[in-house]
Amino acid sequence: MNQYIEKLVQQDLGETGRAFVDAAAQFMKEYEAVFLAEFGGDREVTAQRR
Repeated sequence: MNQYIEKLVQQDLGETGRAFVDAAAQFMKEYEAVFLAEFGGDREVTAQRR
């Protein structure tokens, strides 16, 4: 019985983790332009290459 419960908990944690990652990826896609405008986009990449 304990192994069954442990397996269910692990499955639930895995699903929660995937949901979090999916939500974070969607957030980044939606606000990519805002981040680029705020942080300069190409300017930062150019500065890092120097």
